Amino acid sequence: MSASEMTPWGWRSILLAVATLGWWAAQPAQTYAREMDDCSAIGNSKGISANSHLVFKQRHAMFVEVRQVTCIEVLKSWKNARDLALSADSSKCKEAMRRLLRWDRKSYFDAWHPEWRPSSPQVTEQKDRIMVRYESWNLINTTGDFQVGPWVVNVKPGKEWAVALQSPDALRRASWKDVRVDPGGLGISDARGDWETEKGSGSRIWIGQGLDAKVDVVPPRALALSGSTILKSLGIVSWWICASAVIAVSAWPFLDRRKTDGNPEKAAVRVLAATVLQWAGLSAALGLTLLLLLGASPGLNAWRPLIGILSGLTLVLLARPWFPLAQGSDDSHKEVKRRVVVVAVSAAAAAAAAISLLVIKTPYLFGLSPSFTPAARPPALGIVGLVLLDLSMLWIWLTAIAAWAWRFAREGRLGESSAGNGPAYPLRRMTATGVALAVVAVAVMFFRYRSFENRWHRADWLGEGQDLFSADHLGVLSQQLADFASKGPGWLYAYTWVLSAFALVALLHSSSRTNPETLGPQGWDLLLVTAVFAIVVPLRGAEFGGELGSIYGLWLPLNMIVLYVMVKAGNRWSVLGRVGRKAGMNCIVSELSSRAGYQRLTEYAHRFRDLVRRLHVVDQGNAEDGTRRNLEKQLRSLHHWRPTGCSHDCLPDTVSVVDVALCWGPGRRWWNNALIGARWASVFGILPSMILAWYQYVYDAEQWTLTFNSPTGIPDTVGKFLTQEIAFAGSGLVLGALWRVLPGEHGPMRAFSLFIAWLIAILVVAVRSVSENPRELGLEVLKVVLMLTVLTMTSMWMDTDTFSRERLYGTKRLGLLTSLYEVRGFSGQVAFLIAQLVAMVTIWQTITTRK
Repeated sequence: MSASEMTPWGWRSILLAVATLGWWAAQPAQTYAREMDDCSAIGNSKGISANSHLVFKQRHAMFVEVRQVTCIEVLKSWKNARDLALSADSSKCKEAMRRLLRWDRKSYFDAWHPEWRPSSPQVTEQKDRIMVRYESWNLINTTGDFQVGPWVVNVKPGKEWAVALQSPDALRRASWKDVRVDPGGLGISDARGDWETEKGSGSRIWIGQGLDAKVDVVPPRALALSGSTILKSLGIVSWWICASAVIAVSAWPFLDRRKTDGNPEKAAVRVLAATVLQWAGLSAALGLTLLLLLGASPGLNAWRPLIGILSGLTLVLLARPWFPLAQGSDDSHKEVKRRVVVVAVSAAAAAAAAISLLVIKTPYLFGLSPSFTPAARPPALGIVGLVLLDLSMLWIWLTAIAAWAWRFAREGRLGESSAGNGPAYPLRRMTATGVALAVVAVAVMFFRYRSFENRWHRADWLGEGQDLFSADHLGVLSQQLADFASKGPGWLYAYTWVLSAFALVALLHSSSRTNPETLGPQGWDLLLVTAVFAIVVPLRGAEFGGELGSIYGLWLPLNMIVLYVMVKAGNRWSVLGRVGRKAGMNCIVSELSSRAGYQRLTEYAHRFRDLVRRLHVVDQGNAEDGTRRNLEKQLRSLHHWRPTGCSHDCLPDTVSVVDVALCWGPGRRWWNNALIGARWASVFGILPSMILAWYQYVYDAEQWTLTFNSPTGIPDTVGKFLTQEIAFAGSGLVLGALWRVLPGEHGPMRAFSLFIAWLIAILVVAVRSVSENPRELGLEVLKVVLMLTVLTMTSMWMDTDTFSRERLYGTKRLGLLTSLYEVRGFSGQVAFLIAQLVAMVTIWQTITTRK
């Protein structure tokens, strides 16, 4: 696709996205310091005086920003007062700040969320006193203790947030002039102590001396639900169970030995069905294992990483990636190469597992305790051992995912036109893949290490990290490395839903090769298409749906039922459905499935469009190009198109040969249409995938801060982009597979029919939750519009591919579209696409408006 062809649509979208990014980048950073009183409000006092203001702001659906400004005024006679004026990096200044700002506390590293500081505390000297102004902020998006200056926000799943002002020893007898908590619209359910409500703001002001302020803040509904581990577990388990059941039901009919009839193609489908059924059982079993054994058992011990390593190794060995692409060869040289591949793959997986088992079973060799938590400062060898443990765990699981994907592609014969094509023993390809997966594992570990360093630096900026976590920097690092060996498999397993979709696509491809060509997927093939649609396109439910949207398993049967009903109802009103009822469906399929019949139809369609063009010329007064009567006679003759075996006219009055060609699609088989649709949808989905990944992880400074400081933030950003791409490609595949049975004379109308099938399932949940979280609902609507735009562009390009032979003569794709849609109104299609872009921009501006 050339740049000139993308100009009307693609480049406008790109320029729009760039302009939006530039506009947001030019906006000044919003702070809440002006909402808080200045430090001059403390006033003069003979001792230490202080005030502290805390402000909550929800500017994103999935996290709450909380900021504080604390002002402390001390007399120069205080023993550490002079040290406050020293350099902020000096040990004496940090010790003085620690006495004023910190208190004795013990916590676990994962449960403690240190604050961010826009700058060092500002120190101002006056005649006989020193004033310290300290500003910091934090982002609440999960459970644990969130530090914000002298404040701590304790977040527990399903409970209100307990906000407490923790006074250091130096401030226990200070004169607190003003302590203020502004809930920012969240609401305060309980406030212990002497509180007042500020007029006009709704804030509560605590007044007193030497007492700790305590407030209970009502969290947003989305965060309260996301923190519920029980609800999360229920939703995940429901998806695993439903997905495995859908895969098993889809594969079960192909296991019947009697249906093979000695046919090697059907026998290959049976082998693939057994593999898919095996994956369904493994998927459910491993999911429950990781959830129940690793997720429900916190703490560091040897058996947790052992389960993760053995699970990944089991997946690799069961995938058998060393099997050749072509079976049944008697060539002894190929047999030797096969054995080399078996040894190489097995040795690599065994070596990775051996490294992990060495660290797990003999931790004393690395200076580690059985629970991987050294009693003293861990040696460098211990850190190296834990790094190797994590890298081997990541590599084994990444290899398992790649091995199963390769097995589905191999047994499903994806990417080959006929059996036996392709490399039989791709040793070099496997070696390159293993090296690439090792690079990915190293990159994941690097970003996790950077996240740890950033978090430790924030927690230890006053040198209190060792006292807070009861371990020094290397000790906490070793704990984090050991913990990832247990949590890493669960994180990687969340992405294996892609394998479930890949398995169904491979089975669909194999089944389509063995069955005679039909108008579209029928019987079990249609079930496979609806299963692919349910697993790939809607992904895992919607956050705006509250409790109902969190139970992801409900979405699978709902989407399958809606699409099935749409196909059955739409087939009756489709163009080929009406033609088939008049001429006989078998006649249509047998005629257009052959190369000669398909070329004959496209030639008739080309002549029809040429005659229509010449008729328009006649209407404009240029009669020399032919008379209207002669042109109309030729057009009527083309309307008498009859497939081979049909003895009468089969085209309804409102259907032309152009409509029949467009509805048949560019491929002679419906599977070819599916591949073409998946290809174009993946191309047009690149920019929307970037937009959605950017909004979820890089939308503004606060969101990017969370992403960059999250242990898996950067990998998850890449994963979000890739999964969105897979979703768009899956939608294009479903559109292409159902191309001939969806209603509509041209592509955009068929795309709109598939869009409606997706939208109905979302509306079922949105009806009860639209008032609960309109921001997330707006984001979901944006996803719907983006999907509709991708499907519309895909359908238009598929229509041009139907007449791709005309582009050999220099016809541009846009000109071909104008010619194809001339009878049905090309301007209407352009208006339809522009309306989608306008809706997209409007929704984007709505959901990204800062409060």
